[in-house]
Amino acid sequence: MSSTEGESVGNAASALENRVEERFGVLPNFFRLGPETPEITEKLWGFAQAAYLDNPLPSVFKERLFVHLSRFCAVRYCIARHVGFLVGLGRPAGDRTAPPQSVKDVVKLLQRPFPRGQELQSSLALCQACLAPLAEMPAADTPMEDAIFVLAGHVFLKTSDYLSCLDALSRLFGPNRLQYLLLFLAFVRAAHYWTETHPEIAFEDDINNLLATHEALAQCILNDPEAKDSVSQSLLNELPALRLQADKASGLLAAIVDSSDDAIVSKTLEGVITSWNAGAERLFGYTASEAVGQHISLIIPLDRRDEETVIIDRIKKGERIEHFDTVRVRKDKRLRDISLTISPVRDGSGKIVGASKIARDITQRKQMERALRESEGRYRTLADALETQVQIRTQELEKKNADLRDLSGRLMEAQDVERRHIARELHDSAGQTLTALGMQLARISADAKKNPAQLAKDIQDAEELVQHLSQEIRTTSYLLHPPLLDETGISSALSWYVQGLAERSSLAIDLKIPDNLGRLPSEMELLLFRLVQECLTNIHRHSGSKTARIRIEREGNNIHLEVEDKGRGMSPERLAEIQSQGTGVGIRGMRERVRHFRGDLVIESNGSGTKVYATLPLKTAHSTHQSNTKQGVA
Repeated sequence: MSSTEGESVGNAASALENRVEERFGVLPNFFRLGPETPEITEKLWGFAQAAYLDNPLPSVFKERLFVHLSRFCAVRYCIARHVGFLVGLGRPAGDRTAPPQSVKDVVKLLQRPFPRGQELQSSLALCQACLAPLAEMPAADTPMEDAIFVLAGHVFLKTSDYLSCLDALSRLFGPNRLQYLLLFLAFVRAAHYWTETHPEIAFEDDINNLLATHEALAQCILNDPEAKDSVSQSLLNELPALRLQADKASGLLAAIVDSSDDAIVSKTLEGVITSWNAGAERLFGYTASEAVGQHISLIIPLDRRDEETVIIDRIKKGERIEHFDTVRVRKDKRLRDISLTISPVRDGSGKIVGASKIARDITQRKQMERALRESEGRYRTLADALETQVQIRTQELEKKNADLRDLSGRLMEAQDVERRHIARELHDSAGQTLTALGMQLARISADAKKNPAQLAKDIQDAEELVQHLSQEIRTTSYLLHPPLLDETGISSALSWYVQGLAERSSLAIDLKIPDNLGRLPSEMELLLFRLVQECLTNIHRHSGSKTARIRIEREGNNIHLEVEDKGRGMSPERLAEIQSQGTGVGIRGMRERVRHFRGDLVIESNGSGTKVYATLPLKTAHSTHQSNTKQGVA
């Protein structure tokens, strides 16, 4: 080999090792063998990917089954390496998401007995009793997983019980998933053969450290009595007893077939009947002497003769047909609904030579089913009618709810318009009257300077009272609807309101509104003023906080308001009640106002204080304002 060729081989081997390590998380010595023939290792890697790593069976299931089957290999490399994958020294079945298992769990798996002969029946019975095919693979360390591993072990070792185990697995897995299981078993066998024919393969350092630190695990791996040589000898020792059991089983099987209530029939691949039990005599009306030797078409209606051709073709392929519902004809020409289970019959060499049928009379069941599809049809018609009525009623309720929400919004708008009107009237009429009264009192006060001092003092007190009353009326009218809100906008109105509340209370208020906020739609400015007014009123009356913080900002097409205090807050129960039901007149009013603008209102509270967030879309506010303007609501 030239230096160029050697360099090419080395690069190919290195690239392959990188791919293997990327998948497993480690580089197993299994793929370091034969460096001079990387093309062989490449094919072995391809087989591993298709049959083992990318096999759709669950990753932990595959890895645990690999460990279980590797007990029967005389060379202990495979079992040690795959135990390492299971406990986290690498990735189980190359799956980076598969959770590792504990050493204790793996020891429990390795200490499971491997039942044979009569001991096997409990595993078969468990599999036959469950619904099939399985909806999902069993979880680790469950009785069903144990039973499947036992059956797979007999198929893998091809013991005298492997055919019954294979039938049970076929029923449990279904045809597609069974093929993936058999492909997986084929790769495990290839891996065992590969390690047995390469005695130079050695444990990796991580495996040596694992065995050195876990004595129980090392005993299970290195001193397993189920290793291949001892298993083979054990099976050889069992052969005489197995033959005796087979003879007894044949006699017992004949008695069971003859006493079965079901019809049990066997036939050749050409369709000639070769056996006919008492159940078949009762079901079809022909005696065994009348039926044996006849073609199976004896009991098949003319319009169903093509079924037999399909059945024979599937039997020749080794398929088992279960619960095939069809119709057969009796000797007296009456038709019977039956359910068929058909299995291939093999000779001693495994060649398919015929088929066995189990037929069960399901005429009564079919009659009941037909009466039940009719009942279901009537029920479905009634259910559809009820569903239609429910949908209609739901739509009506949704429309009424929408109308109520619209009415609520209109009422709030009308309330704001009326408040504005009252404020203007109060300011204009009462303010003018009190101003005139103040002027008159001022003249009286001037004239009374010549009179006794007490009169002048009384008049002066009255004048001060009038001035105070005038200020209160002006403040009240501003609170009902601040003129600044219409004249200069939300920034000026809130600044005036916050300043007045701070003077009338001990509350320190921090108000931040950006200078470039600009004017907003009038109804949104009013909503923001009412939200801040309600929040500050609650803080002043209920929170016990000495401070309040207010932030208003524009973000895209949304206006954000945040009001925060450092008071006692609300309990989680009270806050949950408010959030879910909107209890409290003030909170409910805020929610209705925000909902009318299709905005969001969020309240957060704990022992450190309360925060209120509101987000209002500008586009919705603009369209709402235009709609209200067209309807005469301004």
